[in-house]
Amino acid sequence: MQKRIILLFLFIIFLGALVYGQINSGTTNNWKGRNIEVDFKTELPAATQLSPTPTPTPKPLTFSEMNQLYGPCVYLPVLMYHYVQDIKTAQKNAQTGQTVQTKNFREQLEYLKNKGYNSLQFSDLISFFENGTTLPSKSFLLTFDDGYEDFYINALPILKEFGYKASVFLSTGLVNNPGYLSWQQISDSQGSGIYYANHTWSHKNVLAKPDLVEKEITLADAQLTEHGLNQSKVFAYPYGSSNNFSEELLMKIGYHLAFTTRYGSVLCIKQRYQLPRIRVGNASLATYGL
Repeated sequence: MQKRIILLFLFIIFLGALVYGQINSGTTNNWKGRNIEVDFKTELPAATQLSPTPTPTPKPLTFSEMNQLYGPCVYLPVLMYHYVQDIKTAQKNAQTGQTVQTKNFREQLEYLKNKGYNSLQFSDLISFFENGTTLPSKSFLLTFDDGYEDFYINALPILKEFGYKASVFLSTGLVNNPGYLSWQQISDSQGSGIYYANHTWSHKNVLAKPDLVEKEITLADAQLTEHGLNQSKVFAYPYGSSNNFSEELLMKIGYHLAFTTRYGSVLCIKQRYQLPRIRVGNASLATYGL
């Protein structure tokens, strides 16, 4: 009996040694129907290796550096809005991402008024670029993209209340459509310090085919001219992107300024077809550096 126990013990030791050897050699062991392969010599993937010389994050240019490279430049926040409406309407129409609530819009203008800010028009910026005209300190531009009807219903009365000017970038082919401004509303608001500028005919991305982009820009330009609008020749890129073709076309047909959705408040003459703006949300304007 004792002899059998010793033999069984030796047999168990032998099996353990055999299994250990298989694992160390990287062979496959079938256990409970699953193939398990272990290789202790495998190195970490190259992607996990730390780079000895990481690429540094580019440091933003100072105003002085911008002025030297692209100037003359001016610090002039251009505030960008889309919808101004109550939150229930925004939720109903799935527009919350681009909506500033009416009550918040009023608070933002009140903030600007209390801080002594002056609202300018595009003609003031053009005069600075082309004639060196000095702009008042603590100035800003207000812009509204696409030409939604809530601008006339909700934003315009508040603008009048505070005596502030603003500009609307119109996609002229959308005028008179449901949810958009009508030509009559546009005409009625012209004497209130509101400027209407080019945002293509149907809100087409300028990265589309060149012949289509040219048609979109020039057709909108013709319609604005027909209604006595956009005398200063100003454009905003739908979706915010520009390219060489659109910039050269705008220059060719006499445009002075073109705005992107790139964030920034320093506007320079050598970037006059790639000007930045500040997309405004429902927070206080203090959070945007004003």
